[in-house]
Amino acid sequence: MSASSEIEPQTVAPSHIERSTLAVAAGARAGGLVLALGYLTGLVGGPLVAAVAGLALITFGRCLRMDRVDQAVAATGLAVIAGALGITALRWGTLELEELRSVQAVLGPTILVGPETAAVAAIVAAAAATLALALWIAALPLRGFGAWTWTSLETLAVALALVTAFWGPKVLLGMEEVSASEIVASIAGWAAASAAVVIAGIGGGLLARLVEPRARLAVMGLAALALLVAAGLMAGTP
Repeated sequence: MSASSEIEPQTVAPSHIERSTLAVAAGARAGGLVLALGYLTGLVGGPLVAAVAGLALITFGRCLRMDRVDQAVAATGLAVIAGALGITALRWGTLELEELRSVQAVLGPTILVGPETAAVAAIVAAAAATLALALWIAALPLRGFGAWTWTSLETLAVALALVTAFWGPKVLLGMEEVSASEIVASIAGWAAASAAVVIAGIGGGLLARLVEPRARLAVMGLAALALLVAAGLMAGTP
């Protein structure tokens, strides 16, 4: 009887800890998703760093369900994505989401606006962030419809952040001085760019799952190196 009572806590405790960890992970991911999408869809005005905070909360929740190598991949991926977004803030001299959208509505997408060095830096940063997104997705295995749906929403949040920074003209919804066709065109372009990033991220993530975690970490290192090159180019732009 005493032996049975000694064994029971050892079998129950791990299950309780696992349930608690899953609950914390789910709460962090849900909270981060709501926070990020609130800012990135324009429902709430504020700085780009607030949206990045939401992505960080999502990443924290995802990391609770990974081993150490995949946690390193996910954390580095977040750093690369945040760094790429920071390069666009450096390019335009602002962290405000509304200002980032407005300046691109007038001058054009960040990756297309000269001088040439700045445009190349933006393209390299966007490519590094997209690669980081694919590896970030691959760090957490997907099993079942619910996991796919959740990860797709999280990928959409990252995609909206990248599109807002690199390709995001202001959505003309609710502006009286523009026609309905212009409003539709602005929304369609924003949606198409976001869908392209989501497809690239999930597709790349599926391919990345075919290689070993340490190999994914090495590739993430290359993405981080590319980001440093982009930062150097942007900093050297007159």
